[in-house]
Amino acid sequence: MRVLTWFTALLATPLVVLAVPQRGGGKAAPTPCKRQSPPPSEAETKARFDAFVEVFVGKQKSIYKSFEYIAADYINHNPMAKNGSASAWGILSPIWDNTKHTYIRSTFKSPMSWVNYKSGGMGEIVDRFRWDGGCIAEHWDQGERYPSS
Repeated sequence: MRVLTWFTALLATPLVVLAVPQRGGGKAAPTPCKRQSPPPSEAETKARFDAFVEVFVGKQKSIYKSFEYIAADYINHNPMAKNGSASAWGILSPIWDNTKHTYIRSTFKSPMSWVNYKSGGMGEIVDRFRWDGGCIAEHWDQGERYPSS
């Protein structure tokens, strides 16, 4: 009987390992941002943007916390990703927190925002985001230029 118990436990071990949340790609995505109604003021949205930048590429960098600002149905204009936060999570969560990012600057001009940073191996990047109801609703990063004014 002991052999059968030991063998059963051995077979079940991989299933237990798969059930344990892991950093990055193995970790379940956070609950997507839910648009607020009525929407937050421009100043409140700017404060949310600033908080997003801090967890996206700042000193408190956390891909998990970053995705708390992204709506489930957000539109992604990157040809390598599908629309929706789940697609972006699947791409970024396995690598983001372990990649070196150097913040350069950020700008908010409601409802748009830009984040300029350097990413290890990718060089300088400009991400543009459209905000709606306090959430990131749309994203561009292909050939984006930082706004001049």
